[in-house]
Amino acid sequence: MENAAMEAKETVEREIEEHRRHAAYAKSVFRRPQTDQDTVNSTRSLYDSDVVYIKKHGRTYVGDYYMPIDEEELDRLRIIHQIYLQMFDNNLSTVPLHSPTRILDIGTGSGDWAMGMGDQWPDAEIIGTDIAKVQPTAVPLNVFFEIDDAEEEGGWTWPANEFDLVHLRNMAGAFSNWDNIYAEAFVHLKPGGWIEVMDFDDHRAFLEFFAPESSVPRMVQFMGEAARKSGRPRGVQHLEPEMLIKRGFVDVQVREFGIPMGPWPEERGLKTVGKLWLVAMLSSLEAYTLRLLVRELGWEEGEVRKLCGDFEAELKRVALDGERARGMQSRMRVLTGRKPGGEGEDEEDADADADGDGDSMTTGMGTPTVNPGD
Repeated sequence: MENAAMEAKETVEREIEEHRRHAAYAKSVFRRPQTDQDTVNSTRSLYDSDVVYIKKHGRTYVGDYYMPIDEEELDRLRIIHQIYLQMFDNNLSTVPLHSPTRILDIGTGSGDWAMGMGDQWPDAEIIGTDIAKVQPTAVPLNVFFEIDDAEEEGGWTWPANEFDLVHLRNMAGAFSNWDNIYAEAFVHLKPGGWIEVMDFDDHRAFLEFFAPESSVPRMVQFMGEAARKSGRPRGVQHLEPEMLIKRGFVDVQVREFGIPMGPWPEERGLKTVGKLWLVAMLSSLEAYTLRLLVRELGWEEGEVRKLCGDFEAELKRVALDGERARGMQSRMRVLTGRKPGGEGEDEEDADADADGDGDSMTTGMGTPTVNPGD
């Protein structure tokens, strides 16, 4: 029995490594060569020479932001992109879009989402922004990448009432003031336009699978403490519906999804998601902690790397144990809201009033939490 269990574990580890290699270079299922439709688009904002790149701890950073922005980090973001595609049946957005003309992706990272939207909406202009120029240059004609800091003093530089959708994904810990981000989004959305924010929780959902004194809960505790000290706390506080409502958004909805950790689900699609999410977690350890713990908590680099190694070993030990890991998952939230106005709003309001449901906040569940018996 021990030999069989060991062989099964080794098989899963090989499959996970294969997922890591595949996802690291995969772009998007929407990203397809389009002959003359693909061209070289240059970044049309700040010059790359205006960006201060910092080499430290073997990684590349921009300014004082504690997350790296290098090829290793882009590989991790591509894996995350694949997870979102799996969870949403290859849909890039959860909001209703009707012939959009301009879409803004804040914190575009690898640019996969923006390029996918460019392919899906060829008549729309897709703008992806980030604090560094790391996106591909061969992109659809309607996709543009700009170097921009969404928290820059003076506000966003685009005209008001400009976008059909403002999209933010994986931005927990990126901003010191989410209220300002939502205020800017409201100004720059067209009447009837949507904001969509997606993020994972701070990983507390799976801590019950580990002893309190083990490296996993200790790492989560240190990360949270350091992020708060940096002025850019992690977590999902920015995904509370009240954050949008107080800025004037209507039809606000927050949905929660369970993301399996490891290959324990029986259903094939969820098993794939579980493997990818485990790979993403293992790939994120040093990215989340190296600069953050050294700078904010005064750790030595070697101390951080040792804790990362202990975390990785403990996480793999539990996640690859099919029985022990059953039910282990992270949580993901999707927050959406609409700017009042736009075509058809009167009809929608009338329908809502007729149903007796005029409230602007809806709290719902998306894909159900993955249960061990599924």
